[in-house]
Amino acid sequence: MAASGPLRERDLRALTAVVEDGLRDDPGPAMPWAVLGRLLQLVPCEGVSFNELNVRERQPITLQGLGDDGVQSIECDFTDEEKPPYPDYWPHRESFLPSSYLDRTGDLTTVLRWSDFYTTSELRTAPFHAEYMRPMGTKYGIYVPLPAGPGRSRRLVLGRKSGPDFSDHELLILRLLRPHLHEVYLDAARRRHGVPHFSRREREVLQLVSQGYSNADIARILFISVATVRKHLENIFNRTGVHTRNGAVALAMPHLSPFAHTADAEEQR
Repeated sequence: MAASGPLRERDLRALTAVVEDGLRDDPGPAMPWAVLGRLLQLVPCEGVSFNELNVRERQPITLQGLGDDGVQSIECDFTDEEKPPYPDYWPHRESFLPSSYLDRTGDLTTVLRWSDFYTTSELRTAPFHAEYMRPMGTKYGIYVPLPAGPGRSRRLVLGRKSGPDFSDHELLILRLLRPHLHEVYLDAARRRHGVPHFSRREREVLQLVSQGYSNADIARILFISVATVRKHLENIFNRTGVHTRNGAVALAMPHLSPFAHTADAEEQR
């Protein structure tokens, strides 16, 4: 899956534009719409979507898409009664090699083409593609994974109906852009919830709090004193108006809050 070909100056300008437009645009339902639009220009295709799923409970969370015709689609806040597009969606998805690879390995850095796993003839007979993607005319696909909590899948999906497969050069562009797309997603989530700006260290502390670490654990991991951890938390509490560790995570990092540790805050301080 080696990606080759040097990036040109125009590629770098386009990469920068994706991030800058995402930070300036309205945060949108999940990703800023400007990000999806810029991706369509950067890596030409018929559609790009942001998908978040609760894989463990087999429940969709957010499906946001933009076509090259400018048509937007958004589905979110699904109820327990709502079903996927067809009865065998989840078993077929789990058997689809690009999806199963990401779900099984937890690899959140590798950008994958469908053709990295299937030949053209093999893809046509893969149940997920045959039942779900081929009826929409999608011939080639590429997954850009983003970090998500345990049991969840969060990714950008680009689909191409005609022309050549996604090139190694396009793969390289998306690999370089992937961590910045994650930062844009986090920024959008914070803006939707009216969260104040935090320093890099404060974000690191909150990230570790969300994973269930005590103040002593955080101090050891970050090579700082427990008193410094407490000071960071005090600053976060003052800025957010909440007074518990989990409350701060729920407000400042809503994308992580369902997985925040539930230990009493006073026991951790």
